Amino acid sequence: MLGHVQDYLMKRLIAFLLLLDIFAGTIAMAQTATDSIKIYFWPGYSRFDPEMESNSGAMRHFMEEIRNQAAIDNIERLLVRSYTSPDGVSTANELLSENRCFAVASHIATETGVDMALIDIDPEGIAWDELRRMVAADNRVPLKNEVLRIIDNTPVWVYGAGHKITGSRKKSLMELQGGDVYRWLRRYIFPKLNIAVVYLYLKNDSFSNKNLSAVEPTMKTKPEIDNITLGIISSAPITTKSITHTIDTGRFRDITFHRFALKTNVLYAAIIMPALELEWRMSKNWSVNLEGNMAWWKKKAAHKCYQMAIVSPEVRRMWPRGKRHRNNIYVGLFAGAGLYDLEDGTKGYRGEGVMAGLSFGYSWSLSKRLSLETGIGLGWMTTQYKEYTPYENHHIYTRTRSTNYFGPLKLKLAFAWHFGSVVRYRAKEDKA
Repeated sequence: MLGHVQDYLMKRLIAFLLLLDIFAGTIAMAQTATDSIKIYFWPGYSRFDPEMESNSGAMRHFMEEIRNQAAIDNIERLLVRSYTSPDGVSTANELLSENRCFAVASHIATETGVDMALIDIDPEGIAWDELRRMVAADNRVPLKNEVLRIIDNTPVWVYGAGHKITGSRKKSLMELQGGDVYRWLRRYIFPKLNIAVVYLYLKNDSFSNKNLSAVEPTMKTKPEIDNITLGIISSAPITTKSITHTIDTGRFRDITFHRFALKTNVLYAAIIMPALELEWRMSKNWSVNLEGNMAWWKKKAAHKCYQMAIVSPEVRRMWPRGKRHRNNIYVGLFAGAGLYDLEDGTKGYRGEGVMAGLSFGYSWSLSKRLSLETGIGLGWMTTQYKEYTPYENHHIYTRTRSTNYFGPLKLKLAFAWHFGSVVRYRAKEDKA
């Protein structure tokens, strides 16, 4: 009897939750945008270019509307949605879509003085819905019906046994007619998918300066989760609570960082082994670092030799800190390879080795472009070398040996100069 009661209550609870979800979605969709604008981007770029397509004229009128509504405190919110074409790597497209959102939001805030807290962002990634609409409307598309069938019926990612990816929607498009169809789409359709759409929501529509039909953001079906790229295609409607960058409580800042940094390690310079590093910051939390060290000193007459060359790539996960997020804690995964020739007048060692390990560090911002970085790298190294004895102008071979080592491999106190394009994102202030 108790089991029947539990089943009955559980069914009623599920039905109630479903009705609540439908009701919440209906309420969220009830808000209608008063005005909207479509902005075009160059393929692969996130910078807003007024000269691209009709960006300049359309944005000028839209900005005027925003300023007029802001003057009477009539803006409920602005929503920026950005898209990319399927061309390129999935993770790069997600990052590109996010950067386009921030670029447009920052441009609007700078030009109109609107508080960033009123601007919500929704990076959508690949514009599959718009691609389908454009293909359906264009009779020039080769194998049009087959393209539409793939877009409608093939998931973004196709999973096989063991939850392994066996195919994708993009892969199916690329295989059509030996790639000819995909190349046609990339030439004639894909450039028009690099867009952002900005929606303006007003507290009172009667004060709108434009007598336009209401624009409603496109409704989307349940999102598919891309476990490989960790990208989530968000579902509409977009509400203020559902956007992670929406400001609800606390104080936020518009944060900027440069894409690249050039570094030199003063500790290695002290031992006469100049070091140079180049870091590419892919996003707020991820970067790739390439380090090179070289010492090439030799006194042939005295049989003194200090020659060493090392190259070490590294991937880093960073956690921005400080009021303006200019300080960073990082953890990295590095590898490396090198060669050396060391001679002290009585004995010499010539060989090569490889290494891998983890790095840990912290960087302090000294100015907008200069920072100080400290760090340490721990890991494993293996090397094979030849021992020799110098005699007159010759090296007498002694033996070949190999060594494995686990422990500290790197030590850093480096100055970094930041340069390149500026990327903006919005984040809550830290107290420290």
